[in-house]
Amino acid sequence: MIFLVIYFCPRCGRSFDENSRPVSCDCGTPLKSTVDWSDLEIDPGARGMARYSSVLPPLDLSISMGEGWTPLLLSRSGGPYYKLEYLFPTGSFKDRGSVLVMTEAKNQGQESVVQDSSGNAGASIAAYAARCGIRATVIVPRDTTEAKRRQIELYGATLEIVDGDRAAAASMALSLSGSTYYASHVWNPLFLEGTKTVAFEIWEQLGFRAPDAVVVPAGNGTMLLGVFKGFRELLQRARVRRMPRIYAVQGTQCAPLYAEWNQTGEKTFRATIAEGIAVTVPPRMREMIDALRASRGDVITVDDQDILAEQERLALEEGLLVEPTAAAAPAAERVLRAAGVITSEDTVVVPLTGSGLKKVPPRRPKKQASPDEERPLFETRAKRVGSPVMPGRATGERR
Repeated sequence: MIFLVIYFCPRCGRSFDENSRPVSCDCGTPLKSTVDWSDLEIDPGARGMARYSSVLPPLDLSISMGEGWTPLLLSRSGGPYYKLEYLFPTGSFKDRGSVLVMTEAKNQGQESVVQDSSGNAGASIAAYAARCGIRATVIVPRDTTEAKRRQIELYGATLEIVDGDRAAAASMALSLSGSTYYASHVWNPLFLEGTKTVAFEIWEQLGFRAPDAVVVPAGNGTMLLGVFKGFRELLQRARVRRMPRIYAVQGTQCAPLYAEWNQTGEKTFRATIAEGIAVTVPPRMREMIDALRASRGDVITVDDQDILAEQERLALEEGLLVEPTAAAAPAAERVLRAAGVITSEDTVVVPLTGSGLKKVPPRRPKKQASPDEERPLFETRAKRVGSPVMPGRATGERR
């Protein structure tokens, strides 16, 4: 199929073609993209997000790992639906964008790529670079978990650790982008073309209708903007009647989007256990604000203790093991529900964005056992484990 992908600056309106597209516009604004499509032809026989190839930029099936089409699971409490976005080849939803970005890098004949990340996007780009046979350098801040560092290295990428936060890692990657392909999940607009497929899946899995609300973790806004982009495309083409309300969630200690949304003037932020959304200056801040306004949404903050408690609750009650960043959104959904902002009549979707194997919760103190739990695992009365008795032989007979 022939695709028309349009790249443009949302601030000054300047347009770019694929071959001359810079990392950002001259005015410093991240570029946006749009695919000119009218008919959404779903291919039910295709693997994962490739079922929506009719409305996507080129996706190389030779490097695809079947990413996408993750389960939509109703919570045991009957509350929200959980979209299991951690069930991806690399353990996070970032694979949705990486496969399109690395398809472009491969098609351009790139020999190397660079990426900055708190861990998940770096691991994802490293994995797809390995499948393309392209060298990858991934730059991470020092507080990135050891599990994510190791994952990146196992894919064969060069891991560079910088002192400082995500901004320091991004600054180094930008300085290298003039000499190598910048496979950025923040600056490369193709990444959002991939993450918009989560909206298409939610729409299809709910019987071709939009939910009332979607609650997402928000750092650089990759999931938030992907959800908005996907549902906006469906709305513009009359596939849905309304845009779902989008609620963005940040950690209390690092909440620049919340500060901007509420005009608090706060500029200084601290570290949070939700490292995946610990972004102090997101380049697409204006786009996130616009998406929240257009969807009649809001920004919610949750503290580290509530995030850890929700990570534990999801495992104990739902059987879902997610990392702290992913636990922030369901923690906020419970706050919204308790406040009556979300009601029992609302259909709500909460994407769970990253696997708990990347950052497991602290060991729980052993709970006090009930009388029934104190019974031995096996009843041993009147039975003894030993060699079976052979037919026709007495128990004590020797051979």
